[in-house]
Amino acid sequence: MMEEALRYKIALALIPGLNPVDARLLLDHFGSAKALFSGEKPELFNDINPKIQQEILHGHALQMADKELKNIRSNNIQVRFIDDEDYPVRLRTCPDAPIVLYSKGISDLNASKMIAIVGTRNATAYGRSLAEHLVKDFAVAFPDMVIVSGLAYGIDICAHKAAMEYGLNTAAVLAHGLHEVYPAMHRTTASKMLENGSLITELAWGVPSEPWRFVQRNRIVAGLCDACIVVESADKGGSLITAHMAADYSRDVFAFPGRKCDERSRGCNLLIKKQVAGLIESAEDVIKEMNWELPKKAKKKQTELFPELSPLEERLYHFMETGEKYTNNQLSIEMNLKIGDLLSILMLLEMKGLINPLPGGCYCKKEFES
Repeated sequence: MMEEALRYKIALALIPGLNPVDARLLLDHFGSAKALFSGEKPELFNDINPKIQQEILHGHALQMADKELKNIRSNNIQVRFIDDEDYPVRLRTCPDAPIVLYSKGISDLNASKMIAIVGTRNATAYGRSLAEHLVKDFAVAFPDMVIVSGLAYGIDICAHKAAMEYGLNTAAVLAHGLHEVYPAMHRTTASKMLENGSLITELAWGVPSEPWRFVQRNRIVAGLCDACIVVESADKGGSLITAHMAADYSRDVFAFPGRKCDERSRGCNLLIKKQVAGLIESAEDVIKEMNWELPKKAKKKQTELFPELSPLEERLYHFMETGEKYTNNQLSIEMNLKIGDLLSILMLLEMKGLINPLPGGCYCKKEFES
């Protein structure tokens, strides 16, 4: 009986030309997916698009559902229908939420805290460092948090990898069926994610990725989370679309600011300027803005957590002597670093409150009371 009910639910999602909004209307209209296909309440068909009605009557969707059920059984795929208890509660509140979600792996999609981390595919070293430190700090504060992203190049894959490294569950939303992983370069990461995370899609087995499906996918990323964080973005791109979708769903949106001359920070600056996103510099800022109470253990570790340095940051910080003034060129030569990489590290140290910028492109080490 359960599989029969699932057959009708999957068929509802597979009706050609039926969008999620209308699918929910039909479900409310008929009371159940089975009633829609069984011919009960025929008078209710009067309000349906004639083309959709013909698809239902001809049974094409049911035939496709039978094939999908075979793929689900043979590939160990989990299915969540919109009215199931384990369907993501946050996503269900979105008017265009998928009727069906397919997934592989282990993820609590109703975890107490879920954060979407998105950004440009062409991430800088600075952006990747921001994303990694952000996830690392969240992991110490809230070890049950789930990090959501889209498995794309750049910031997305960095967020997924950091989540796995620091013990957080992570969910990747795909723009295609579970038969493949795109981009192919991320197959190894996707495979590892199944041990402490999941791959999620609304698309049936065998449905390929197409450009428009990535935009469609972004609404799921936005809808699953409590807050969406944009790490780096140009003034156009998928991460900005996700941010605007999250705002439309009444989710909190945050962005890291950047220099006005940096192309991959223009989108973040624009979100902040237009008050779509709040300006953040750390995980601590997000936690405060979300009014999340830190567990007692996390509070004790917090003073150690946020100033933690990467090896390059630590090398530069310890090179600088208190009371001395250093120019960009001087530091670039002494540290054997390209000026672009150096400026990224200096910005991170400044954001962590360890150095101060001075006029003329100079920096000095911040003095602390002993």
